[in-house]
Amino acid sequence: MIDLKFISLTFTNVKNSIEIFLKKEYNKSSILFDNSSIYGQILSVIENLHQLSFLYLKNTINQFDLSLPNSNNGRIIRNAAITAGHIPGRGISATGTLKFTLKTSVDLDKEIPGSRITLNNKTNIKNKSNNLDYSFNIGNEKITHRISSNYQFFIPIIQGKWISTTFTGTDNPFQTFQVAEYGQKDIENFNIEVIVNGDLWSLKTSIWDMIPDEKSVVTRTGYNGGLDVIFGNGGFGAMPKLGSIIEVRYITTDGSLGNIFRRTSNDWKFIQDITDGNGQSIDVEKLFNIDIYTDINFGADKESLAFTKNILPMVSRNSVLALPKQYAYEIKKLGVFSHVNAYEASGTIFISVTPNINLFKNQNSNYFTIDRKAFTLDNYEKSKIDKYLRSGGTIQLNRKYKIVNPVLSYYSINVSVIPYSDASDDSVNAQILNNISEYFLNLSRVDRIPKLDLIKVLSSISDIHSVDIKFVCKKNEDYHRNNIKALQNQTSQSPEIYNSSTTLGLDTSLDDILFDPSEIPVIRGGWSDRNDIYYSDDIESSGLKAVNIIKKGVVDVKNKNII
Repeated sequence: MIDLKFISLTFTNVKNSIEIFLKKEYNKSSILFDNSSIYGQILSVIENLHQLSFLYLKNTINQFDLSLPNSNNGRIIRNAAITAGHIPGRGISATGTLKFTLKTSVDLDKEIPGSRITLNNKTNIKNKSNNLDYSFNIGNEKITHRISSNYQFFIPIIQGKWISTTFTGTDNPFQTFQVAEYGQKDIENFNIEVIVNGDLWSLKTSIWDMIPDEKSVVTRTGYNGGLDVIFGNGGFGAMPKLGSIIEVRYITTDGSLGNIFRRTSNDWKFIQDITDGNGQSIDVEKLFNIDIYTDINFGADKESLAFTKNILPMVSRNSVLALPKQYAYEIKKLGVFSHVNAYEASGTIFISVTPNINLFKNQNSNYFTIDRKAFTLDNYEKSKIDKYLRSGGTIQLNRKYKIVNPVLSYYSINVSVIPYSDASDDSVNAQILNNISEYFLNLSRVDRIPKLDLIKVLSSISDIHSVDIKFVCKKNEDYHRNNIKALQNQTSQSPEIYNSSTTLGLDTSLDDILFDPSEIPVIRGGWSDRNDIYYSDDIESSGLKAVNIIKKGVVDVKNKNII
């Protein structure tokens, strides 16, 4: 009998005990036992299978541990998020407005009979430059314009193309249908219609929002990443009858690719017909000049796995917007903002929002050359956010909120660098500017920018041996300059006693950037320090500017790989 010591039971000990037993038994028969024998090979295979089983078990457990940085199984992360109450965001279509102006050469009576044109909602058009689909987003089924000389009209559009798929009702409670899109396109996050036997059913965020036999349906991101359409059970929402025709209409979006940053005239091709007063098709491209009136923007790709993992602690399971962090969470889900900070003051929640500049700049721009307007929202863009908040969550009745632009707090960076001897200055400078540009284009910090962040970013440049940085804050320089001049001119005393050791916007001990919830730090020039030394906003200028690179010597390239 095998003597197994269960007090220290491991597979290795069990295997050793079996080998000892087999050797004793084989020795009795004068047969040699080793790993090449039949029992030895069987034992070796069992050992390998055992090791593979534990490896599989370990990997399986690790996949479900979302705290691990390398946990990136999309299905598991998405399913865990849905279970926790967070519905992962799908792609969002860019929206904007087109302006149509009648060409002066058009003969109205001949080319537009009846002097009227009718435009249908969801009419498919294509942008000639990016070759992507867009659709009319009128809101009504159709709209008719009576055309006269120099006539203009405006049409809201949305990126993507309307698709329809059909299912059949079963008369069962909680009928669920899945819609999926494959390839680069995604089912748009908001624009969905569910029609049962010709009737449009209202969309709800939860089964609990339905009243008995209400013609309503829940739509949400599915466990497989597509769209789940969920009907009620009679007590909560109506059930489609057996044989009912269920039509699901949705937009397929290209996300951030649908943003258009240029305003090229007559850059559109009509895929579907526009009709005149007699119901005949007309050539809109021939009759009208078509221009982009409001930017076509706010297009975003589906929610990243990293965002889904990090956002879970902020999930509100009841979809109520009450706390500042819940407002910030709801807006962050849109995926088109790089910086969202919400704070409460005097009973009002202020939501400070900075657009994701990567979505609003053209390919030839970088952080230092984009227009400063890219850091702020106009009233049209604020209205988009407001509309989303009112439709996406339940706003607590006694809560007031206001969407505000962050206060731009200006900084300059002085970079001290020692490159290797084989690196050209132009190459090193270009890489430094590029790395700083990328860091601030993707800024996610909300109250402090550690100096170490940028040192790490610059240290990754292979041509650099060592580097250090120092920030200069405009707010701090303004404070000192204004007070110094007031003292020099012996004018009336400033509102507060001047303290020459005061430092604003910077951590005096670590030299980190510090900023309030209402602020966003930007590395741009166009201001002067306390000594009236001007920092230019032209990153290519010869004087001081937003980023100043000071070469402190070189290190022989022979020492590059010495550890």
